[in-house]
Amino acid sequence: MKAKIHVILNPASAAGRTGQKQTLILAAVDRHLGQAFSLCVTRRPLEATSSAREAVSAGSELVIAVGGDGTIQETVNGLFSRGRPINPDCQLGIINSGTGCGFLKSLDFPPDLDGQCRVIAQGWTRLIDIGRAVFSNGNGRGQERYFINECQAGIGGEVVKKVHSGSKKLGGLLAFGLNTLAVLLKYPNQRMTVTVDDGPETTGRFMGIIAANGNSMAGGMQLAPQADVGDGLLDFLFIHEQTLVERLRNFPKIYGGSHIASPKFSYFRGKSLALTSEEDISFEADGELLGHLPCRVEILPSALRVLALPAREG
Repeated sequence: MKAKIHVILNPASAAGRTGQKQTLILAAVDRHLGQAFSLCVTRRPLEATSSAREAVSAGSELVIAVGGDGTIQETVNGLFSRGRPINPDCQLGIINSGTGCGFLKSLDFPPDLDGQCRVIAQGWTRLIDIGRAVFSNGNGRGQERYFINECQAGIGGEVVKKVHSGSKKLGGLLAFGLNTLAVLLKYPNQRMTVTVDDGPETTGRFMGIIAANGNSMAGGMQLAPQADVGDGLLDFLFIHEQTLVERLRNFPKIYGGSHIASPKFSYFRGKSLALTSEEDISFEADGELLGHLPCRVEILPSALRVLALPAREG
């Protein structure tokens, strides 16, 4: 592969383990790609976004994000402007080193460092969808963010708050699982008004509402088990009002995807979703707390070129 390459590495991802393995990771990139690359080691929030934007504007044809879903999301936001890629031919490479890592599981990436570097070096390009969200930043103004895997209003935002305020050293499965269980015990059912694909409004009480691009999130939860990053659609999951007993009964089901058969969940597909509420409801995307409702989410089909294994048939 002979392309101008830029690597963005978040040393704080995976509870600091990425920084500890930085030399090993960069040596693997150098060994598999066999050419020089520029490097940004991030030190502050959103630095991956500015670094990616500067790199692609300067002619980089491959940007490699090293970190978790939040790092990948920040990097992707630097590759886009006004709903379009700054350079449509620029490719994204991914090296997984985060807590939840749902996006990598949604793409069926190899789990090991050398396997991921081989995917990048082999140059298989896959066009995938990304999402765009406009939401309240809490100061009465709207803010836009692109997301790669999922976004959630309601309980998902509270879980993300708890994960980030605690320790990630347990890894994604336990960090998200234990914190979700803790939030489940006391999170209130909240009133939201929902509009799908600019259709009629529906108002009800929900624990949470998810718009998913990928099928795996939060350390392995299959909240949207049928989602496909290349089908041009978002998968929506509405978690309806539930008692404590119903919550505890349904919680284990989200790891295998069988929860969608329950009448306490609604599952369908669409291209856009709008949410409003008179209550203060958190909004997150890709494991990062972004803001609050109101929000509008839409899919951008085949918008991003990712170096990944070909999609499985069927």
